[in-house]
Amino acid sequence: MTPMGTGPARRPRLRRLWRRGVVLFAAAVALIGLFAPLLANDVPLCARVAGAWSFPAFADYAGAPPPGPGDLTWKQWLAQLPAGSADFAIMPPWPHGPAETDPARFRAGPSPAHPFGSDDSGRDLLARLVHGAGTALGIGGSAVAIAALLGSLLGALAGYRRGLADLLVLRLIEVFLCFPMLLFLLFAAAFFGESGLGLVLVMASLFWTSFARIVRGELLSLRERDFVTVARCLGVSDRRILFRHLLPLLRSQIGVTAAFCMASAIVAESTLSFLGLGPGQTGCSWGGMLREGSAAAHLGVWHLWLFPTAAIVATVMCCHVLADRLRPRTGAEA
Repeated sequence: MTPMGTGPARRPRLRRLWRRGVVLFAAAVALIGLFAPLLANDVPLCARVAGAWSFPAFADYAGAPPPGPGDLTWKQWLAQLPAGSADFAIMPPWPHGPAETDPARFRAGPSPAHPFGSDDSGRDLLARLVHGAGTALGIGGSAVAIAALLGSLLGALAGYRRGLADLLVLRLIEVFLCFPMLLFLLFAAAFFGESGLGLVLVMASLFWTSFARIVRGELLSLRERDFVTVARCLGVSDRRILFRHLLPLLRSQIGVTAAFCMASAIVAESTLSFLGLGPGQTGCSWGGMLREGSAAAHLGVWHLWLFPTAAIVATVMCCHVLADRLRPRTGAEA
């Protein structure tokens, strides 16, 4: 006999816990990437200097944060403040920046002060991983959002209107599917250089076909349903039928496609950075960190390649599990 609480009866519960854990991990990665400058930085969240207020970490979103007072860094200025001074600064939860160097910690391994160690320039690896999440999710998320909007609209137009619109969209899809993703990204990286916007637009131009095909195929079936016929007979406009009644039914399919495209975008951005191309060279990128780690792997510096690899693999796997969670379920699977 199977002991109570084990066996097949326990598997659905473990599966639900696993899926919830993945959702929480995905939410955590998204929040870390979004608030990276406020979570790990060597400049204060807010500071009061000679009666004037400044918010250096928030300025990091718009570019380089302002320098510290005088010729000092913010940490040096904060360390020299006398007791009882009216000036003060509030540092982020992890007070290490992605570009902050410490020659004394050249390729140092993990320690309580730096749990993930330091790279070959003495930069804190945890801070760089946090900001690398912002790079990966910023580029990938923007590309997928643009691709989802463009592809869903073109797919809806083709599937609902049929005729010439369907023919043109299908031929356009075939043209874009002719380009191998990696070769096209290499060409785009060589053409646009370190432009993040250029890479986002190129990725979006490659991913929109996935959304267009899914939406078109579903609408070819939905447009023939009885409720659509009744709505037309009642005088409901095609625009209202499409945007208020049909497209909301495709949330799951669009979400699944977005999750898979997000995984592909993260891998593509990391690959370009690993090859020394793309916008990841001017900031933090998991692929760039992996390239540095692979160059020093023969020296036994394992933490330089292990943690970036784990970040890429865990995030991509999380996207795939989310896609499985978002897919429409049949009655037997629910």
